[in-house]
Amino acid sequence: MVERVVVGPWKTNCYIFSSSKKECIIIDPGGDEEEIASRVDVLNMVPIGIALTHGHVDHLAALGKLQSGYAARGYTLPIGVSSADRRFLGSGALEAHKESLKENAPGELAFFAGDAPELPKADVKLREGDRVFNMDLVVLETPGHTAGSLCFYSEKEGVLFSGDTLFFDGVGRTDIPGGSEKKLRESIEKKIAVLPPETRVFPGHGPFTTVERERRGNPFFRQPAPEPKRAEPPKRVEPSPHPPTKKRIVAASKVRPSKPRRVVARSVARVAASRNGKPKPASTRTAKRPARVGKQTASRKKAAAVPRVRATRPAHSARRRPGKKKGR
Repeated sequence: MVERVVVGPWKTNCYIFSSSKKECIIIDPGGDEEEIASRVDVLNMVPIGIALTHGHVDHLAALGKLQSGYAARGYTLPIGVSSADRRFLGSGALEAHKESLKENAPGELAFFAGDAPELPKADVKLREGDRVFNMDLVVLETPGHTAGSLCFYSEKEGVLFSGDTLFFDGVGRTDIPGGSEKKLRESIEKKIAVLPPETRVFPGHGPFTTVERERRGNPFFRQPAPEPKRAEPPKRVEPSPHPPTKKRIVAASKVRPSKPRRVVARSVARVAASRNGKPKPASTRTAKRPARVGKQTASRKKAAAVPRVRATRPAHSARRRPGKKKGR
């Protein structure tokens, strides 16, 4: 469950997250502590801790009053932040904020003017891979906006709380003390761009987005164009030390034509049988001839004496046509 509350003069997105039925955590309470507590009561939740994505005042301005208000009701709210941004809390926090905001964000110094409330100290150090107050949230270290910037990721819920590291179509500032554009790009490429594209991103300011949307539209997700490949010069073919062999060319006139196959003559027995009107005997190649006795043996001997003839017919027929009889 994710509930957003826009708080403070800087329009900071404060989130109420829960992965259980009754308990929740508060992320980045940047002001309006009464509005935050009222929203938690409407959801019928019990807060068990406060997690900070980084230590800038616009994300922790309501810490003191929110913590003391719940202490009066009998609830203890530990505060979790990265070790690099612990200097923005507890004793000496005022000087750290003034040094960070003096030149680059003078408007936020108004929070420390006059009788400014003392910021409470951090209770829990959040490191890479830690679970946030036993919730289904994992810590991702994403330095760049500050030296100790964090993101909170829930694989089960498919959500990412990016703080000021990543916005809708933008990223956090890096021109303040502790900021680094190089580290910010590395954090986005190695920690956020590798998440599933459908992951919903809840930033510290502005509307929510998705990893897929930022891959297509955010310039910090775009990789530099690869250098065009140079065309390789054609390989030089070294001449062979041996001269090529000359193929023998034979004139067409000297080529002897192939001889046509001779037609195998039919056996004399088959010719004699066809003349007598008897059926032709089966071929000796496919079946054996039955033994003949009596007259058949004599006709076979007689046929054997007849010379072999060709199967092809002569150009003119030797058979004479019957002429007309003269007279009656």
